[in-house]
Amino acid sequence: MLTFNNLQLITIISNFFFPLVRILAFFSTVPVFNDYHVNKSTKIVLSVLISWIISPFLPQIKIELFSLSGLLVLLEQILIGVTLGFTCQFLFATINFSGELIGLQMGLSFATFFNANNNIGVSVTSRLLNILMLSFFLSINAHLYLISILIYSFHSLPINIICFNNSIFFSLLKFSSNIFLNSIMLIFPIIIFLLLSSLIMSILNRLSPQISIFSIGFPLNLLIGILMLYYLMLISFPVFSYLFNQLVLFLSNTFLKLQ
Repeated sequence: MLTFNNLQLITIISNFFFPLVRILAFFSTVPVFNDYHVNKSTKIVLSVLISWIISPFLPQIKIELFSLSGLLVLLEQILIGVTLGFTCQFLFATINFSGELIGLQMGLSFATFFNANNNIGVSVTSRLLNILMLSFFLSINAHLYLISILIYSFHSLPINIICFNNSIFFSLLKFSSNIFLNSIMLIFPIIIFLLLSSLIMSILNRLSPQISIFSIGFPLNLLIGILMLYYLMLISFPVFSYLFNQLVLFLSNTFLKLQ
């Protein structure tokens, strides 16, 4: 019969509890798992299972659970998990931003779907690109890559009282600007063609004022936008792959090489 004293029992609970907190914070914010269709009990069971599997392989935690240092470590694990999850959200935010710009130029910004995750409305084109990105995300098992990065982060960012490096947040700002620039480059041809069509319609309106620019320009922009979206689908998956590789490279360089 196995017997434990109070110190041994608290140590065992700490070795399981602190990794569980980081994993739960990660699953609450990371794409796919943070979707409202994913049941909360599923996230909890998955987090408990992963924490139970990896806890024997992690460095020994020598922090009292019910103490001030334990509270600080608890808050730190939440911060690390949320930071990792929100960094992964940049990937889908890029695609949503691209879709919103396309819908605005095409005149489809008024046709929106309700996004239950953010409690806001998103345009039709943004929803279309988001579904394509989600399909690509699952087809290459990207969620498993992100979970593996989370597990490796326990070695680069061990569970201890450490000062979070401020340069990480500056790196996040720089990375977010870079990835949003890539979203602009993704839809740049569509924006150019739509602006050219608007320029042509404005010139025609000056040459022949009797032409109704609203009755001709809107269907023309819509037709050009749909044709350009069709050709965008042909190059979307290589672009998505490039954006995901950028995300994995940034996470690896920022969170896995801190020591």
